[in-house]
Amino acid sequence: MATTSDLPGTPRGAATRARILAATAGLLGAGEGGRPTRRTITVSEIARAAGVYPNQITHHYGSKDRLVLDAAFALFLRDTTRLQAAGRRAGSAEAFRRVLARTALAMPSTPLVVRALAAAGDDAAQRDRVRLLLQVLFRQSERYLERVVIEHGWTSGSGVGRDARTFWSAVFGATLLADAGVTGGPSDLDLAGTVSIREIREIR
Repeated sequence: MATTSDLPGTPRGAATRARILAATAGLLGAGEGGRPTRRTITVSEIARAAGVYPNQITHHYGSKDRLVLDAAFALFLRDTTRLQAAGRRAGSAEAFRRVLARTALAMPSTPLVVRALAAAGDDAAQRDRVRLLLQVLFRQSERYLERVVIEHGWTSGSGVGRDARTFWSAVFGATLLADAGVTGGPSDLDLAGTVSIREIREIR
C-alpha cells in the first residue's frame, strides 16, 4: 500500500515510479533469444519485479496500459541514441539515409512501441499521452537531423521537421506490417527514401 511519503511528488514517490518503469521495461525486453516479448505482462509480474504492491502501479501510472506505453517509449528513445550514433558515422548522405533505415527497423524496441501505440485505441488519456511522446520523439529527431545537416554541409529538401515525422511514420507502418506477418512491406531502401537529406552535389 502506498504511504504519504510514496506520493508521486515526493522523492520516495519518484524513486518508486522510476523503479516500476525500469522493471516494466525489463520485462518488455525479456523475450526469447533477447528479442522483446510478445506476450502480455501482468500487473502482478510488474509489481514483483519492481518490489512494490500491485496497487502502487495504478497509484503512480493510472493504468497498466499507460505504464507499458511509457516503458516501451523509454526503451525506444534509448535505442534511438544508438541509431543517432550509427548515423553520425556515415560518410555520405546516401549512406546516412540507409543506416537510419536499417537501424530503425532492427531496433528491438520498435515493435514494442508500435504495439503500445496500437493499444491506445479510443482511450482519450492514452491518445493524449501518445501525442506527447511522439512530440518528444519528433523534436529530438528534428534536432538531430538539423545538427547532422549543419555538420556535413548537407541539405534537406523537405525540411528536417517533415523528414523526422515522415521517416518515423514509415518505420512504424513497416513494423506494423511485419508484426502482422504481412510480406512485401517497405524495404530499408524505401524507408531511406523518406528522408530528403542530400549532399548538394546530389541535387545538381
